Amino acid sequence: MNLESTNIEKIKNLPIVGYKPKSEKEENYLREVCEFEFSNLEEPGLSNKFTYGGTKNNYKFLFFHGAKYKLPRFIARHVENCVTPTWKWLPDGTGSMKKKQTGTKSRFQMRQVFEL
Repeated sequence: MNLESTNIEKIKNLPIVGYKPKSEKEENYLREVCEFEFSNLEEPGLSNKFTYGGTKNNYKFLFFHGAKYKLPRFIARHVENCVTPTWKWLPDGTGSMKKKQTGTKSRFQMRQVFEL
């Protein structure tokens, strides 16, 4: 499934949210449009709907499990950075238990597709 070329230009010009590129070369790399296959690792088979961008310049995405999309790398990076924390109960030394975050579990995967 490909997004229309007018939408690709709008998506490509969205602000990069989160970790900001440190150089122009890195920003050009993140804005490069590639083909990705979306996988929902947390709930396989279900779609994912979210809004990306700022308050005035944003775009609503709807990804279906197993579908292919042409997107800039910074959108794929954002989707892959969606994680669920993993918790564990550990003794705190006073006889009671405390909940501690032990790691994270990826929710989604954006696998880059290469054509031969």
